Amino acid sequence: MVEPNASSNVGTVVKAKKAPRMTYKQEIQTIQNLPKVQRFIVIIKIAGVFLVAIGLEGIVTGNYVYTAVFIPLGMFVSLMPIKIRTDRCIACQTPLTPGQSICPSCGAPQM
Repeated sequence: MVEPNASSNVGTVVKAKKAPRMTYKQEIQTIQNLPKVQRFIVIIKIAGVFLVAIGLEGIVTGNYVYTAVFIPLGMFVSLMPIKIRTDRCIACQTPLTPGQSICPSCGAPQM
């Protein structure tokens, strides 16, 4: 049996604001502004995705040696807990306070 005032017990839904997406040029500029170590880390993380893709291709083609080698290697590279903190925004090079995750001047999230 349904209560007559069951709708009054339902909470309100609050939508989260969507963060503005960066354009392709902004992403490339952000990567170019990274220090050399962080740029290397981004390249390594992307390479991990490609290694997993090669391993999955090994499943499709029947070359299970590729699967056995590249999937664990790609997972290891992609999931390596590497993070380097700098005191500047990676997009606009504005100084940041420690622990600040969003740049106050340009609004770019920090890695």
